[in-house]
Amino acid sequence: MLIGRFNDNWNKVKTKEELLEFLKEYRGILTEPMLDYLTSLIELKFSVIREYINDSDRKALAELEIYKKVAIYNIYNRAQNLFNKQNGEFIISGNNKGIEGLSVSIKLSDRNIELFDFDYEEIRPSGYNTPKVPNGFKTLNIGDISLFQTFESKELREAELNRVMEKLERLYDERNPYPSRPGVVGGSGSTWAFNHARKIQEYEERFKQLDSKKELSDEDKREIEITRQIHDLLLEDFGLTSESFVDESNQSFYNFGIEKTELKKTHVKRMPNLTITDNKKYI
Repeated sequence: MLIGRFNDNWNKVKTKEELLEFLKEYRGILTEPMLDYLTSLIELKFSVIREYINDSDRKALAELEIYKKVAIYNIYNRAQNLFNKQNGEFIISGNNKGIEGLSVSIKLSDRNIELFDFDYEEIRPSGYNTPKVPNGFKTLNIGDISLFQTFESKELREAELNRVMEKLERLYDERNPYPSRPGVVGGSGSTWAFNHARKIQEYEERFKQLDSKKELSDEDKREIEITRQIHDLLLEDFGLTSESFVDESNQSFYNFGIEKTELKKTHVKRMPNLTITDNKKYI
């Protein structure tokens, strides 16, 4: 989710007029079919993610700055138009708030539900938490798209409950590795004991929460329905299906620093200079 990415020199999505003017510089470089393809993307006739060109042509275009700018414009504006056509009080944050991307969510009672996120802030490489590209350098990376959908799964909830129970049993059996010293306050032993007690408390609360969830609430059902509707609309617009994604839930690079859970799955589709992540949450 995009959070407060405000910059003095931030990259605003180019306008249609700016892109059509920029495209003129490529008339002696690109073939007429490629020029027509890019023009159609600027006119928002279809999504840049759709396979209207073959992989070799897409890889060749991905080496050009014009393709990056047009792709960002196309993804940003088609997504915004899609949400504007739907009934719902969506929370849409984008260039209007100084953000290099587009983030869409909806408020349901006591929870904020993420629906779509497009981040085109310049980072390298796509999909990794690495520093921004240094000043004076350019990247042809288009960005990262995140989709979200919530499902009901009693089986996975039970598997998560078992995982939490096993974790608690291990925590209960752990002993402070640092010897206590009479008259000494603080130190490594005290720090370990504090963190250990905090972990136990967190897992006990998590266990109670899972164990008490016997039926879905009306808010749960609403979340499942809304995320399904929006997810289906986005996949249809992109020309993708669930089979377009590869399960990377257990990839170490993707889950670095994130605790394993049975209730979240990560499926990914990688395209030249663009990564689409399908985040599946189970309740």
